[in-house]
Amino acid sequence: MTTKHFNKSVLATSLSLILAGNFAPNAVAQEQQENIEVIEISGIKGSLIKSMDVKRSATGVVDAITAEDIGKFPDANLAESLQRITGVSIDRSNNEGSKVTVRGMGPEFNLVTLNGRQLPTVGGRSFDFANIATEGVSAVEIYKTTKADLPSGGIGATVNMLTARPLTSPGLKASLGVKGVLETSNEAGDDITPEVSGIYSNTFNDDKFGVLLSGSYQDRNNREEKAAIDNWIPNVDLSASPNLDLTDNNQRSDGATWYPQNSGYSINDNERTRVNGQLVLQYAANDDFTATVDYTYSKLEFESNRNAFGVWFNNGGNVKSATINENGTYTNVAEVGGDYATNLSRAEYVNENKSLGLNLQWQASDSLKFELDAHDSSATNKGAGLGNDAFVIIGNTSCGFCDDAGDAFGPNTANINVKTNAVSGSGVPLWGFDLVDGQGNPQAELTGADMGSLFGAVTQEDKTNDMTQFQLKGEWVNNESGFLNKVSFGAARTKMEFRQTTAYSQNLPAGWWNWSAVHFPDDMFNRVAIDGMLDGFSNAGNKPVNYYLTADFDKVLNLFETIEDTIAPDIFNDGWPQEVNGQFQAGPIDNDSRVKETTTSLYTQANMTFDVADRPLNVSVGVRYEKTDIDSMGLERPAVAMEWVNGNEWEYVYASEQSFSDGSGETEEFLPSIDIDYELMDDVIARASYSRSLTRPPIGALGSTKNFVGNPKVGQRKVEVGNPQLKPYVADNYDVSLEYYYDEGSYVSVGYFNKKVDNFLVNVTTNETIEGLRDVFIGPRAEEAREQLIAEGIQPSDQAIHDRINANMGAESGSRIGADETDPLASFAVSKDVNLRSSSLYGWEIALQHMFGDSGFGVQANATMVNGDVSVNRDITTPQFALVGMSDSANLSAIYDKDGLSVRVSYNWRDEFLSDFDQHSSPAFTEAYSQIDVNVNYQVTEQLTVFFEGLNITEETQRVYVRYPEQFLNGAQYGARYNLGARYTF
Repeated sequence: MTTKHFNKSVLATSLSLILAGNFAPNAVAQEQQENIEVIEISGIKGSLIKSMDVKRSATGVVDAITAEDIGKFPDANLAESLQRITGVSIDRSNNEGSKVTVRGMGPEFNLVTLNGRQLPTVGGRSFDFANIATEGVSAVEIYKTTKADLPSGGIGATVNMLTARPLTSPGLKASLGVKGVLETSNEAGDDITPEVSGIYSNTFNDDKFGVLLSGSYQDRNNREEKAAIDNWIPNVDLSASPNLDLTDNNQRSDGATWYPQNSGYSINDNERTRVNGQLVLQYAANDDFTATVDYTYSKLEFESNRNAFGVWFNNGGNVKSATINENGTYTNVAEVGGDYATNLSRAEYVNENKSLGLNLQWQASDSLKFELDAHDSSATNKGAGLGNDAFVIIGNTSCGFCDDAGDAFGPNTANINVKTNAVSGSGVPLWGFDLVDGQGNPQAELTGADMGSLFGAVTQEDKTNDMTQFQLKGEWVNNESGFLNKVSFGAARTKMEFRQTTAYSQNLPAGWWNWSAVHFPDDMFNRVAIDGMLDGFSNAGNKPVNYYLTADFDKVLNLFETIEDTIAPDIFNDGWPQEVNGQFQAGPIDNDSRVKETTTSLYTQANMTFDVADRPLNVSVGVRYEKTDIDSMGLERPAVAMEWVNGNEWEYVYASEQSFSDGSGETEEFLPSIDIDYELMDDVIARASYSRSLTRPPIGALGSTKNFVGNPKVGQRKVEVGNPQLKPYVADNYDVSLEYYYDEGSYVSVGYFNKKVDNFLVNVTTNETIEGLRDVFIGPRAEEAREQLIAEGIQPSDQAIHDRINANMGAESGSRIGADETDPLASFAVSKDVNLRSSSLYGWEIALQHMFGDSGFGVQANATMVNGDVSVNRDITTPQFALVGMSDSANLSAIYDKDGLSVRVSYNWRDEFLSDFDQHSSPAFTEAYSQIDVNVNYQVTEQLTVFFEGLNITEETQRVYVRYPEQFLNGAQYGARYNLGARYTF
């Protein structure tokens, strides 16, 4: 039998034996050799050399990251490690690596497995690496080309995390690490928080029985500073604004414009606690049979206390002045009236993952072996405390409670003219307000006497994904001569049961702006300066307003729940403000959506070797068959009416009884694959691969329920509908690459890939009416009120229109207004995912890793260029398809590893990419981002190592915009994170 021509290093062979312990489809050939001298190499250089050998020995295009030593993965976050792999870029959440994009395919297109087992996630298919500590991970393999024996799901890549096993490294092995974590942005929590991790592995009874226990605990505090414009409303009508000063520079042929709904900043103080643990028990009854039982657990608790403050506009009804640029963007706006508000909120949730697994390996004969692998796993995300999002709004409106002449009742409050500008370049929006007191005199600042409350609300979401998976694998190895090396075969059955429940309190009123100010002590509100806020952005020093007013969330909530109606009943309707009666909670479940997905698969694969020009040509051919059944069902409480509560606040009226919905779907796919590699000359390997792969739609999109999103404010009326008949994305993948391994730990490679993808999902949004839901805002009563106000010289603001309708009907001011039969049906943006597109993307990958002999120095560099017919056209206003996440990326790392000192400085860059579509189907872009990280380890003794880590040491900011850079959507500033600690190995 012909074998590969190149001489596999002792290190590569040793690594093969280490990684073979799981009998999962690993990149390293699982060869059994006797009298192997295992060489222990630790440190950054050792990790890079081992990872290179994995790449070289692989079938297909595979990259890997291996632990430097037991309990010592190169980074504290797996995603941060993965971003240094060629073609891999990451999404960040709260200044930490979260999800991966591979070769331009976003997180939903990449399958993450644990020891070859598919992991459940909540809501989608993308796995969040922030949930997993790295201490128990021994290696991560990134399969960029798929094979028949790999589970399906990753068009971009399959990422397999390997955990340590006691019998693969016999004897006592243990490590204990402690570190202090410092976030430079932290203001509210402890400046230094702890992280403790440990791993213990030992074998007994002549290495027939093994136990491994690993665990970690991390507490982290940080602050996010953010700026946002939540919504750019298309084609706002300003014709009702009297005396409008408009500068219109719009050069668009279609005349389209976009108007900002609001502008504000926020300060979020976050605390995250993460606990991870794994227990592994192994028993080798003899040389032919090994049983493994493992239990993996992770829990992440997150709490964020937030102050969001800013100004809110009224959809163009009372604009004083505005400027439209050549792209149709309102870059400057000033409104007469409007709101200043502080949103006090607390968000709490818990992510919990559990997995119990059993693995049986049986060497039935010299040439035949079998493996049975089963696991029962779950992933949950649940709101904690008050809920996923609990908020109360305090602030000041344009004139408190006004009569038709604009005269204010109640406390002495400021009238507000709000204004903002969008930005170009690297800045954030600047906003401010002009104040006039109750007697019409200019007022310098807002005070506690000006502040009242509006309303509060609570959202509670529970998501659960339960998964059971059985995999039976077999492998026949040809121990005789011939071109056929081995044949692999297997079957699997995976059942996933996803459930999502949502509950929303609706608006819980306790006063309406200044009406309730008498209930709040003036000294309850604190003035907070924001001079240095968002100073990482270019223009943040020019903020017109350099303070905000806030109050303690719990104290406001206490008043919110116990407030009584003490304001004169002849001015306000009876029972207003409404007493919440201590029921500040989400209320009954509005939606209960359930999806069951069952996949049955079969595969076979043959590995062959042929002699070509006295060198081996290795060929792997396989096919995988998969059948998936979808059953979805749910309970929903549909909206039956809309009520205009006050000003720009609206609510749905839901049916008293829930309705049942259901649906089903079925798909079948054949997935062939072929991998070829040929050693053109010593140490030069050429590869070519073809495969068909699939990614299933987001599990949450397969539901059958209809969801009314948020409150039905004007311009924000959205309905989402599930589709259980969605087909999977199916891709034909083509890869060619050339790799030159010219020295120990040194190589250069170049590769080309092309992916032709069918069944891309397109979120189709249509404007539809829904039976029974009528819109008083555009009905005859509202039109009559507008005409009266304009005739009397009064600004037709939303609040003024609301008050005039009540006056015309003889109702008390502040009364809710429901629609009647004279009002037209409301228009809703109804969105639904459908399979509509076939597209392709292609790109190049270039990688270099070089070790400078025995000097200790080395360099690692790579770049990925991606393109295709999946790009977005930012000038088109109709819905369109484009691939989210596609971008170029590059990485550069310089290392030094010698005499116990290991140093790595890494630069990671990701180009601008399409990150989402906003609520009006406009493309949203995340701007180019780069980050510099530092890692230093010093081995004090053979057992003791001290280390220092610095992440984002230049404190880069992140910025997202819609359509054009001046249509700012959000921006965030986090600061740097530093870790200082020690690790002791036994």
